[in-house]
Amino acid sequence: MTAIRHSILGLCLACLVTVAATSLFGQSPQSLTAPAQSTPPAPAATDTPKPHPGDLYKQAMQPLDVVRSSLDNWSDAELGALAEGIRQARQECGQSKPEDYAGDDLYDLARLCALGQDWNTTLTIAQKYLASGEQGHRARAYAMTVNALIQTRDLAQAVDVTKEMLQKLPFDAVVAESAGYLTTYLEHSLDPAAVELASEQHSLLMEALGKGAPLPEMNGNDAVSVGELYEQGMQFAFLQRYAGQDDAAVATVSDVKSALAKSAAVSAEDQRLIQAVDTRYGLLGAQMPTIEVSKFLVATTMKAKIVHDDGLATVYVLFPQWCPQCRKMMKQMTTLAHPPAGPKFLAYGLMMQGTRSPGEVVPAEDTFKDMQGTSTMLVPQTTAAAFGAIEYPLGVVADRSGKIRYIGTITTNAFDPRGFIEQVVSRSSGPKILLVTRLTPIH
Repeated sequence: MTAIRHSILGLCLACLVTVAATSLFGQSPQSLTAPAQSTPPAPAATDTPKPHPGDLYKQAMQPLDVVRSSLDNWSDAELGALAEGIRQARQECGQSKPEDYAGDDLYDLARLCALGQDWNTTLTIAQKYLASGEQGHRARAYAMTVNALIQTRDLAQAVDVTKEMLQKLPFDAVVAESAGYLTTYLEHSLDPAAVELASEQHSLLMEALGKGAPLPEMNGNDAVSVGELYEQGMQFAFLQRYAGQDDAAVATVSDVKSALAKSAAVSAEDQRLIQAVDTRYGLLGAQMPTIEVSKFLVATTMKAKIVHDDGLATVYVLFPQWCPQCRKMMKQMTTLAHPPAGPKFLAYGLMMQGTRSPGEVVPAEDTFKDMQGTSTMLVPQTTAAAFGAIEYPLGVVADRSGKIRYIGTITTNAFDPRGFIEQVVSRSSGPKILLVTRLTPIH
């Protein structure tokens, strides 16, 4: 699955990336809208609907959003400014006494400590705010509590707090995003609690999706779109499949489809996300589709061809040419897959060459020197549609027989030794992927 939006958390280092263009708590910039016309002509029945400028704006902003989402791409000046902001926030947090504050000031103190990455203090203050009975920032205080527990690696308590939040608060954008973020974190940790938590949210998501409109924030301006509600609902089906619960997944998909059918109209942007989710879900358990490749970067003299080996799982990472953090992953991917003792699995980076306009390839001065010697291949832009890729990097794990066992966006540390990819590969030969109590060493 693609990662559920986590702008509302805005508190861990990764979340702080959004501060450059949005507020700390991720108020989305206004989409562009079409200029009003006094007498708009009625389109003919056969006309192709024109995309909304707001949808086009979001698509145009995607490369920037992907690039700025990783601190690996920040300049030294930006990283220095961020570090200074964290230092000041931590210092001011350490000098403050929570007992001196109440209401909005207490909530803002929790935000300050979160910015300073003083997670234990953040947790204490956020819990104090919740215990006070204050209502204005209650959902966000829960979200900060959950995030602080994630940062302190108390995932069991984070799950319990999220369940409490789902039971006690109205299901709004903040609650949905916070629960979705933790579910995705658990998924990337290969923690079976992801299935349990997704189940807790299911009926609430279906009710919200069935209303056919974005889910708003009760006390703010955030919102979760229809497409994002659909994606989060379908995440439960993905997790059930990963856990070997195929029959249950069929029922979940039926629920999601039925809820979506109640929507009178779905925007082009939402439909694009829905179609991408459906494409990825349809690939689970299927044979890896044929991939057209044009160049192999491990050695320019080698024929560009994907080789399958019945004795090894295969990992693919699909990403656009303009994604710098994705390109940096290729060396680590190649090193992990091919250690001196012999290959652990096959791995291919699938880089889509960018275009400026139909048929116009980006300038040739990009010689891919940063990826020479890596098992990366150049593929056409159309490869994205074949895999339902709209966020990057997209990881795909196929088992020894070539059947896809996992598909979804992955983090930039996915190829760490004994990390996410290596763990998924080790489990891809069995019927279940997520039913483990903790990450276990791979021998």
